[in-house]
Amino acid sequence: MTPKGLFGRIVASLQEAALDPGHWPTAAGLIDMAIGAKGNSVLITGDAGLVPESIAWWRICLGGQRHEDLEREYFRAYWPHDERVPRMGWLPSGELMPVPDLYTEDEKKTSLTYNEFLPRADMQKGLHVRLDGPDRSHIIWTFGDSIGARGWSTAQIAAIERLLPHLRLFGSMWLALADTRALGRSFAGLLDGGSTGLVQLDRQGRIVETNDAATKLLRHRNGLLDSGGYLRALAPRENDRLRRLVARAVPPFGEQGSAGTMTIRRSRSRSRLMLHVSPVAVREWEFRPVRVAAVVLVVDPERRSRIAPELAAEVLGLTPAESRLAVMLADGHSPREIASRTDRTEGTVQWHLKQIFRKQGISRQTDLVRRVLSLERVAGRP
Repeated sequence: MTPKGLFGRIVASLQEAALDPGHWPTAAGLIDMAIGAKGNSVLITGDAGLVPESIAWWRICLGGQRHEDLEREYFRAYWPHDERVPRMGWLPSGELMPVPDLYTEDEKKTSLTYNEFLPRADMQKGLHVRLDGPDRSHIIWTFGDSIGARGWSTAQIAAIERLLPHLRLFGSMWLALADTRALGRSFAGLLDGGSTGLVQLDRQGRIVETNDAATKLLRHRNGLLDSGGYLRALAPRENDRLRRLVARAVPPFGEQGSAGTMTIRRSRSRSRLMLHVSPVAVREWEFRPVRVAAVVLVVDPERRSRIAPELAAEVLGLTPAESRLAVMLADGHSPREIASRTDRTEGTVQWHLKQIFRKQGISRQTDLVRRVLSLERVAGRP
């Protein structure tokens, strides 16, 4: 595998992992191979900063294998005392920092994280970078120790820097899909789902198929439309940019396509549509023609779930107050917004969340959201 070919595989696998987290270990393993690292970890947070309630994604992969045991152990035993945590959010976006430089000389002698956890995770001599995500979110990457005996080389640093824009795009796309609760679904699942618009394009950029959400958006012609079988934005400048993104996603045969994101202004709404155009990865052993060459994910921030709090209360065994909170969380509201809308304090909302977590045997907001949104399948049935 040439460096160029390996880089293309990484880009394609990152796009797959953003759609389905089950693909993440493959992407992580390819990244390790490309930069010569023993492993890597990624942390994606919301706009509340580096606090447990804001964490949306957390993975530790060593040699292409996810280590959930290390993830659980770190948050239970080390996160509250890790001296580098507040410093991670202060780093300039995109600036690589050696992990040891996040600790003082005294902390290197006394820190449990530095002396116990990081060596076991092969990350004590790794590299750290923070990337700005959308809406004040953070995408934090820690690359494990270098496989080279002399540490990090100039070529390794250059390989990481080349990957950073794609790592940022992965984090941004993951957050956008998490907001619409599309994570964990295959392309077929997204096509059948109603929370995210999905448009499939062929190699000429023509529309092959759309799911229900995309069909409704195009029919309303509110910023985006189907023009003679081609996807088009109403605003001329935005349409020019959309055409460029599609051209980059479906380049001439033999060239690697690239993904891109943009927003679409709407005439009948203040909010914008978010579009992510992504090439469909073709495995190097596949020589047959592929009908679908690119997909366009359309995120509408105004879409809301149609789950009644009474249904959530009955199925999940929640109190009326807890079920209302759970449904609002699934609708995309943060705990702070829920507190404001229900005339409660944020502390009260967090207390209710903890009660729900205890009842459900979970510990994360994303797990609760998935459970609530799974009720969409039965919400319309008698």
